[in-house]
Amino acid sequence: MNNFLSLKNITVIYSDFKALDNISFSMNAGELVFVIGANGSGKSTFIKVIAGLRNIKSGEIIRPSKISYVPQIETADRDFPANVFEIVMTGLQRRNKLFYSHDDKNKAMKIISALGLNDFIKRRLNTLSGGQFRRVLLARALCGEPELLLLDEPCAGLDTKSHRDFYDILAEINSKGTAIIIVTHDRGDFDDIKYNRIVEISNGRIFEHERIS
Repeated sequence: MNNFLSLKNITVIYSDFKALDNISFSMNAGELVFVIGANGSGKSTFIKVIAGLRNIKSGEIIRPSKISYVPQIETADRDFPANVFEIVMTGLQRRNKLFYSHDDKNKAMKIISALGLNDFIKRRLNTLSGGQFRRVLLARALCGEPELLLLDEPCAGLDTKSHRDFYDILAEINSKGTAIIIVTHDRGDFDDIKYNRIVEISNGRIFEHERIS
């Protein structure tokens, strides 16, 4: 069994519906994997199981200790009463600290700067464009120093330039050793980043693994 990420015979059931049906999947450290499939196929359930956000009916999971999950933009509350800097800093809460240190704040600012968000640190989320908002969520996720980054439809609705800019950022993150899983319905995403595999999910089952590099 793969020691970085491994799902073995995973089943997830909602009422009498099998969202995932006895699936197995493994991933090496540093890989970038796309997960594709139709709406309702089980893609989001799959990524939430990896993130530890969905209970499983049966099966075994081995996962890295540091995982960050960036949900679909539609599930994020853009009216939350906090500015960009405050939202990014919440990515450090897993350390169970009551107060943020000077080093914590410096780290957050480095990530904010790297993602081109310096000019937006005092802005509220509901004043940002879609591309800016996605970068804020990504910055928050990176504050946790993840070994594995999970992204659910990260570029849905973005214009071409914002889409390419976002994938340039992901490529840089991946080049530094962070493994990434990207859930997408848009096969055009494959053209914008170097990846290792495509995994297709249909009716709750993984039926194709395509190794690219």
